[in-house]
Amino acid sequence: MIGVALASALLVLMERRGVTELRHLLLPGFCAGLTTFSAVTAQALEPKEGGMLFLFHNVIFSLMIVVIVLPLARRVIPVRK
Repeated sequence: MIGVALASALLVLMERRGVTELRHLLLPGFCAGLTTFSAVTAQALEPKEGGMLFLFHNVIFSLMIVVIVLPLARRVIPVRK
């Protein structure tokens, strides 16, 4: 969940600073590594551990974090002039 919040804040920061080229490197590279997509996928395939329920919760909580962090980041990070 930290990776999702960080990705949301980085997206706004790069948008406000006009640095859209780095977005394609930092967001999928660093943040995807931080969120460990492969671990989430592997855990989702474990039926004994409630895998699909875990995946559902992961997606819902990730979306909730984006809905919370994006507006906050847009208020806090000023637009570069």
